[in-house]
Amino acid sequence: MKRLLLVSCLSLPLALAALPSSAQAVPMPEKAEATAADLTPAVTSSSQIWESVIALPDGRLVLEAPRWLGNPNPQLSIATVGGAPAPYPDADWNAAEGDPAKRFVALTSMTRAADGTLWLVDSGVPDREAKPEAPAKLIQIDPSTGQVKRSFPVSADALRDGSILAGIAVHEQTAYVADSGVPGILVIDLESGVARRFLDHVEGLTAKRPIVTPSGEVKARDGRPLAIDATLVAISPDGQWLYVQSYCGPLYRIATRLFDDPDSTNTALQESATLWYKTHALGGLTVGPDGTLYWSDVTTGSIDSYTPGRIPHHLITDPRLKWPGGLSLSGNMLFVPAAQLDQAARFQNGQATVQWPVTVYSFHVPEDATSDVLRK
Repeated sequence: MKRLLLVSCLSLPLALAALPSSAQAVPMPEKAEATAADLTPAVTSSSQIWESVIALPDGRLVLEAPRWLGNPNPQLSIATVGGAPAPYPDADWNAAEGDPAKRFVALTSMTRAADGTLWLVDSGVPDREAKPEAPAKLIQIDPSTGQVKRSFPVSADALRDGSILAGIAVHEQTAYVADSGVPGILVIDLESGVARRFLDHVEGLTAKRPIVTPSGEVKARDGRPLAIDATLVAISPDGQWLYVQSYCGPLYRIATRLFDDPDSTNTALQESATLWYKTHALGGLTVGPDGTLYWSDVTTGSIDSYTPGRIPHHLITDPRLKWPGGLSLSGNMLFVPAAQLDQAARFQNGQATVQWPVTVYSFHVPEDATSDVLRK
């Protein structure tokens, strides 16, 4: 919560022109392709604000309840649809005290890699307005065994004073991690643990607008409009393209080959960050196996898709989607929490106004979501 601005997320048009190109995009259709019947409750909580979910192939749901929102432990839990959540991978990793290298201090993001394992980011910063409590680290969990496979700290030389690691995307043995405290991208070799830093303070990673919900602008604790730098990242299935944005957008695309090209300059990297879509504030971003992007739109309470051919599809808007968070695709189903994040105590003068229960919904994705034919 370093960057506070006074411009509305809705102040810019959604599209530059009618046809897609490297600098243009088709406007989001107004008509939704799905109905309320396609959105059904999957699991609920009467005590935690779940900010993101990962759907496992066996039907279980991994649920993240970040500490910075004032959540009680566990920070990470697992549940079956309709079942009661349990600490994941166990109670020790979710303990409030103990060796910070062997427990979650401040989870901020998670993703499921192609090999089926989960990768989590622990920023070590439970309060964005306070100093870190522990070094940032990455954690790998094998859902087939329910065990932590690896946990290692992020190299301090890849961080900055004020760094708060956020979103993560993984392709093969490389992790791409967004820094939302000091905007930048960390490229981490998961075999060696070596981390390199790129794109400090570039336009595509730096917040220019505050977060807006259907209820209006979200305010920080000091009363000023809230804006957060680089937060969301996703990677194309072939690993060629990294998608990244600050919380309130817009969305940019970067060629990953430039991170590994010894002849690539910082200028070349900055120029490669292509404006991909003028998104609103997004609570989550994920990629399907065909490269279609899916995002949860906080500003409108919607779920949308965006094909590799740059065709947008407005999938659903529903009043139940109050601050839709980090979403996960499993087959033809998306899972998304209605996080109500703006109703957390830190945004409501210390008194939470969450309408319990917080619900993770399953959403049947329309067949048209991946089509390169524009629907009006």
